[in-house]
Amino acid sequence: MNPNITYASRKRRKPVQKIVKPSPSEGAKSNPSKRHRDRLNAELDRLASLLPFPQDVIAKLDKLSVLRLSVSYLRAKSFFDVALKSSNCTRPEINGIQDSCRRTKPGEGIHLLEGELLLQALNGFVLVVTAGALVFYASSTIQDYLGFQQSDIIHQSVFELIHTEDRPEFQRQLHWALNPAQTTDSAQRTQGDNAFSQPAAYYKPEQLPPENSSFMERNFVCRLRCLLDNSSGFLAMNFQGRLKFLHGQNKKGKDGSPVSPQLALFAVATPLQPPSILEIRTKNFIFRTKHKLDFTPIGCDAKGKIVLGYTEEELCMRGTGYQFVHAADMLYCAENHIRMIKTGESGM
Repeated sequence: MNPNITYASRKRRKPVQKIVKPSPSEGAKSNPSKRHRDRLNAELDRLASLLPFPQDVIAKLDKLSVLRLSVSYLRAKSFFDVALKSSNCTRPEINGIQDSCRRTKPGEGIHLLEGELLLQALNGFVLVVTAGALVFYASSTIQDYLGFQQSDIIHQSVFELIHTEDRPEFQRQLHWALNPAQTTDSAQRTQGDNAFSQPAAYYKPEQLPPENSSFMERNFVCRLRCLLDNSSGFLAMNFQGRLKFLHGQNKKGKDGSPVSPQLALFAVATPLQPPSILEIRTKNFIFRTKHKLDFTPIGCDAKGKIVLGYTEEELCMRGTGYQFVHAADMLYCAENHIRMIKTGESGM
C-alpha cells in the first residue's frame, strides 16, 4: 500500500472552550501583538456565529475550519442567488407581474421543515462535487451513513473519502466526456492524492453538450471511507445524478479574464447494499392534540405539525376533527370518542 495515500478521518477539534479573560488594569502594559490576536480571535468568533450550523458544532471548529466553511457558505449563497434568479425570470408574467414575485403567498412567514423532511425520507445523502474534485456541498445526513459531520466534509477534497482503487473512476465521472487528462502511474505514486486533484481544464459553454443532454447523466459505484464500518472501513455507495453548471463562482483564468460557469456533479449517494432491518432507524410518529368534547381540534404539539404537515392554525380552522380521520376508521374513532366522554378512557 502506498504510504503517501491518506484518507479522511475525524477532524481535529479545539482542545478547550475559550475563556474570556478580564481586561488588564489601566496601569498594565499592553502587548500590540496580543491586541492583534485578540481582535483576530474576536472577528473569527463573530464569523463563526454567522455560520448556518448548530451551536455545538460551531463550538468545536478551529480557526481554519471557520474560514473554510465561511468561504464555502459564500460560494453556495452565490450559486443559489444566480440559480434562483434565473429560475424566477423564466416564469411567465401574469398581468405584468411575475407569479413568483407576488408578495402574498399561502403560508408565507410559516417555517416548514420541508427540506429536512425530504432528506430524512431519502435513503442516502446529497453531494455536489466540482470539476476540481472539491466537495461544494454535502447534506447533513452524510453523518448517518459515513460518520462524518457535514462541517468536516464541505470544501475538502472528495478523494480523501474515496478508496484509492476507485479514485480514477470517480475522476472519470467528473469529466463531461468521461475522458479526463490521464496521469502516469509514476506520477500517481509520487503525488498520492494530488495526482487526482489537479485543476480541471476550463471549458466554454459552446464546447459542452446541453445541460439536459443524456451525456451529462451519471450512475456509478464507489467505495467511500466510513467511520461506522468496523470491518473494512469503507462503504460501497451508488451515485446517481448529472453534471450541471455551477453558477455564480466568479472565477478568473490565469490571464485575469472571467471564466464561464464550469460543470459540477450533482448526485444522490445511496448505499449499494440496503440496510438490514436492525439498522433501520425507527421513527416516532406519536404526537399530541387537544380537542373539544365534539372532537374539534384546538391545539397540536410540534411533532404533530411535522407528521401531519398542518400548522396549528390550519388544524383548528378545519372544523370537526373527523375530517382528518380515514373513512374506514370513522366508526372505530366515533365509538371510542363516545366511550371517552362516558368513562374518561378512550381505549385507543
